[in-house]
Amino acid sequence: MADLLAAIREGKELPAIGTAHGHVRLKGGRLARIAYAYEDDPTAAARLHLQAEAFRHLAPSGRTPRLHEVIEPRPGLPGGALIVDFIDGRAPRLPDELDAMAETLARLHSLPLPASGSPIPRQDNPFRTALDIVEQGAQRFLDKAVTDADARAEIVEELELMRGMAETLAHRPQPLSIALADTHPGNFIVDRDGIAWFVDLEKVHVGSPAIDLAHASLSTSTVWHPDVGKVLSRAEVEGFYDVYLAKVGEARAAELRPWLLPMRRLTWLRTTMFMARWKVQTQAPRDPSDPSQWSDAGLSPEMRTHLRSRIAFAFDRETIRSIRAEWL
Repeated sequence: MADLLAAIREGKELPAIGTAHGHVRLKGGRLARIAYAYEDDPTAAARLHLQAEAFRHLAPSGRTPRLHEVIEPRPGLPGGALIVDFIDGRAPRLPDELDAMAETLARLHSLPLPASGSPIPRQDNPFRTALDIVEQGAQRFLDKAVTDADARAEIVEELELMRGMAETLAHRPQPLSIALADTHPGNFIVDRDGIAWFVDLEKVHVGSPAIDLAHASLSTSTVWHPDVGKVLSRAEVEGFYDVYLAKVGEARAAELRPWLLPMRRLTWLRTTMFMARWKVQTQAPRDPSDPSQWSDAGLSPEMRTHLRSRIAFAFDRETIRSIRAEWL
């Protein structure tokens, strides 16, 4: 264990791009995923082991890094770390590498579901669960984050429409799979063979594959990472979905098709509330009573500026109207 900690100290720290993890490239083709946590966070170990289980479960896909070691939380490393394979590659080029992303998602979604008793969470009703997350985010963060009354009204109107859909959709059985939840293109790495690896398994659960498809292709997601920055056309999005549906087979595609648009709309709202939380919590003073508070303190000034500009883009009323025009 001491050798691993020494290796982390001697490794090459990679630029931070999120609030959950830092990354250190180690010698020998491995990567340390350093989980961010506050000192004495009582939930840190459980989060670390949940991620480790996700890496183990998804390994047979051949599209996620292999897990080698778990370093428990400790003083100076309060969130612990996972030692995984380093994937040598870059962010996807859109739209050219959408097909590679679709193939990876199809592989991951086709894995067997975790056995009973697995720590990987299960959403038996993904529509209801996602709507509840949106409702909680709206109540806590929407008014503080979105100051443009017209933009906020558009979001509230969409939420009202989702509440109406819930009266019927939330009672219908929905096809389930391993779901990744945070599938914006920046969480894929394309290697020199053109294979798209999915590398952020922090939010893996059993849920709706339709959420992953939406999050990978909505404009609020495709501009999030500074090395992607592409708004997809409607034809490009439809092509991405078509490739995925062909990969999973006609029977599975038929089960999923009725859910693709409702879950896309709900995913946009979920992503919007994520950004509202980011804006509010990263700009607020540290609250010692809330270990779940997000912080962007580990980001470079350039990355912090970039992400704030992306959030401003997401909350712009013309952005919102252009997204909603896809389905209204």
